[in-house]
Amino acid sequence: MRPVLLALALVLVSQHASAQIFNPGAPPSFKDAELDKRFAKSKLNQALTNGTQDANCAQVVGGLMTLLGETAPYIHKRDENFYLDPVLVQALNTQLSNPRFPGTAYFIAMLRRVLIDQKLSQDWLDTAAALTPYAPAVDLGKLRFLADGVNPIDSFLLTLPLLRERYEIEVVRANATAASTAEALFRDTYVDREVVFGGLEFLDALREKKKKPKKKKRGEPVDDEPPALIARLVWYPVNPNANSISMFGAPVEKPKGVPISARLKEQQYVNLDQIPKGTRLLVRGRFWEYKKGITEVELRDAQLFLDRDWSQFPVLVDPNATAACPLAINELTGTAPVQPGGFGQSR
Repeated sequence: MRPVLLALALVLVSQHASAQIFNPGAPPSFKDAELDKRFAKSKLNQALTNGTQDANCAQVVGGLMTLLGETAPYIHKRDENFYLDPVLVQALNTQLSNPRFPGTAYFIAMLRRVLIDQKLSQDWLDTAAALTPYAPAVDLGKLRFLADGVNPIDSFLLTLPLLRERYEIEVVRANATAASTAEALFRDTYVDREVVFGGLEFLDALREKKKKPKKKKRGEPVDDEPPALIARLVWYPVNPNANSISMFGAPVEKPKGVPISARLKEQQYVNLDQIPKGTRLLVRGRFWEYKKGITEVELRDAQLFLDRDWSQFPVLVDPNATAACPLAINELTGTAPVQPGGFGQSR
């Protein structure tokens, strides 16, 4: 397997046809390679494992752990590509990389280590927790989720915008020869998939009402499953007329939102009691049901995570701190010239 991982921007997802969204075969397998051996001996890996007392290095390590947490919910079975918000890709390439330190290569090595071990090490998690004063953006909930084991979704390409686009193409616009089976084929292809939907607004969370127990015949198993917590969320499509004014001066009405009902797992990595209504979240779970036109969506076995708007965090790490950190040196790629970036957008 190639040691290079590509972060794909979700804005390009709509170019994929349904056959390209999922992996038809075995998921990718990660095994130790030369990059991983060099990384294991690096000073940065020692800081990840044992912590650091250097304030500049604390920013660097904390910034890399922040990126690792933001990637965690999107790890998938489709291929070896991984999603990172484009704003964070830019921060990685400009704030955490310089001619002396290939930050992208180190981030790739960190992600590979997690995928090879199939979990984030407890030492790394402890280091991230200790460095929160230097890295206030780090999401410890996402890192704890990763420390409990890598649990890939089917494909991070299956976003709500793409799902609605595919429904329009495959069902609504199906020709007469395919119209009678289009809905069933769409359901077979997309329903019962592990997904992540981001950019959602949190409305509320309520415990579902306990159903009246049905009389059981002798020998039938008793269903003692407790009522689950149901999260109510909504996703709003991008409003192309957000800055427009109607001819009578009234603001143009925004597109209708898509209500999302998420039946939550008992184990969550955010404190639901402390999430105000209106908070921006992402939900990770099994796509269970929808209404025609993808006007409503239901997820099961779901987990909620914060979904920050990274455009509001212009500086993740001070580039001067990266330059001043004695651990931020190239111990991975030898004497070869460092290539700019390292994350690409390929089709």
